[in-house]
Parts: sequence; structure tokens; C-alpha cells
Amino acid sequence: MERRALMSKPMTIDQQVLHVYVALQNLAHGRPVNEIAEDIGKSRFATARMVKRARALGLIEVRATVSAPVDVGLSTELAQRYGLRTALVVATHSPDAAAAREAIARIAARFIVDIVEEDDILGFAPGRTLVLASRIIEALPRADVVQLSGVGAPRLEDGVEVISNIGRLSGGATHPLYLPAVLMKDPEARVILRHPSIQRTLRKFDHIDKAFLTIGGWPEASMMASQLSDLGERSEYEAKGVIAEMGTMLLDAEGGMVSGLEDRFVGISEEQLRRVALRVAIGGGPGKERAVLAALRSGIPDHLITDIRCAKAALAA
Repeated sequence: MERRALMSKPMTIDQQVLHVYVALQNLAHGRPVNEIAEDIGKSRFATARMVKRARALGLIEVRATVSAPVDVGLSTELAQRYGLRTALVVATHSPDAAAAREAIARIAARFIVDIVEEDDILGFAPGRTLVLASRIIEALPRADVVQLSGVGAPRLEDGVEVISNIGRLSGGATHPLYLPAVLMKDPEARVILRHPSIQRTLRKFDHIDKAFLTIGGWPEASMMASQLSDLGERSEYEAKGVIAEMGTMLLDAEGGMVSGLEDRFVGISEEQLRRVALRVAIGGGPGKERAVLAALRSGIPDHLITDIRCAKAALAA
């Protein structure tokens, strides 16, 4: 109704120019209405109406200009629903897991560059998405880098390559874990944890400033499931309801920690992780919907990077 009323009495060109000026000063340059009102010699109420009128008549256009393929609406809704400090929903609908992983990795790389600060102690868990992200990043502020869990995959590059790449880019000290993510049941298997180089890494867990973790979906998209298969124990944990992993944590559908491996994990504990000031969970693509939801329900991440498919599933849950 307001727009029809305004359109019935066309503005003169000088009025249009003034309205556009006022709207741009307020919306594009962030100047307060009171300040603009003084400039043009009108009341703040009249000036505020001019901003509204300029938009209603289409004299200016307000549109999103985020320079990355991120769904702003879904990102905001997801963050609000799950109490996250940040959610970045990558605008990809690809049914191909590798293509979705690459799209998420590119946004993850950008986020890492934006958020890392000088003298940070960074924790990175192994994972294919973080491997891709670490290959994209070109430079980082000086920071120490700590591997948050042992290697959980047959390919070594899926584990320590992240630490190697980020360490090279940041130029700080690097603390890797050249160990499996899960030790055998034999109590003697823990002897290796006494090695001084391993102890140096383990002691760093209490000093991590920012932690970056990938979300694994059980069993197809899980490095931990693969390792437990080698140990003949995967079916036992599937029977306990494990559908996701994050760091050294196995999660059920409600985001609860599934117990049984605490003394055999090589990596940061749930308690230590929850004390980290900034915790980023990264994962998505076809087949990861339930895993991402479990990660959200766990309350562990306060930042999430995922795709449209997983975000919509989490919002519908």
C-alpha cells in the first residue's frame, strides 16, 4: 500500500537524488540518521522516512555481497538454532562427496586464514577436508601447531599432512602424533605414550587456543571406523549406537559420547577439548547429515562449517 501511494506521486529528479544520497549514507556508509538529518536540514524522523522510501521505490538496491559461496540465511538460522558463534553453510548441492568436500575445504581454508592470530596455539585433527584446506592456504601468522589425535587412516597424508602444511605456513613449532588413533587392548601398547616426543605433544593439549576438527560419519566416512575394523571391534561400537566421530570422540545420534575407548584413544580428551576457547567442526556432503547433527547436539563445536544438505537436515531435526 505504501509503495503504491508513493508511486502515485512521482518524485522530481532532485528529490530522487536527495533520497538516494540519504539512503546510501545510512546503509552503505553506516552514518547515523541524526547526523545525516543535520547535513540536509531535516528532522531525524523525516530522514528515516527518506531511507525507507528510497528502498520502497527501488531507488537503491540492498543485496548480499559476501565474496564466498555461503548461504547467508541458512548460516544465520543454523547458528541461532544451535547456539553457535558462527555457522558457515557452503552453497553446494553436489551429490558427489569429493566435490562437496572440496567446496567445504575452500571455505574452511578462508575461515582459518581469517581467524588465526599471531602466537596462537592451534590444534588440528586429521581428516581429508582439513588436508585439502591446508593445501589451499598460502600464508598464516606465526603460530604453533598441535595434532589433536593420532592417525586414523591407512594413508599417512590424511593425518600428519595437515600438521606439516599448517606448520610450514605458520612457521611455528609443530607437534605431530605419529601414532594410530586407537591403541590395541594390550596394556603394554600404552608404553609408547611415554616417549618424550609424544609427551611434548600431549602436554600441549591443555594450552590450545583454537581447535579445528573434522566430522566423520560412520561407517563409510569415518577414519576411526576403518581403524576399529582392523582391530575387529567396529561392530561392537556400531551396536552401541555410534554414528559419528569428532577428534577422539565417538558420538551417538543425540550427540552423547559413546564410552569404551577412553583409555585407548591417542589424542585430546573431551574435557580438554571443551576447555578450548574456539572449537571449529568441519564436515558435510552426502551421507554426513546424521553425523553433523550429532556433532551439533554434542555442544562441542561453537563454530561449524558444513553444506546446504546437512544444514537443512539439522534444521529439520
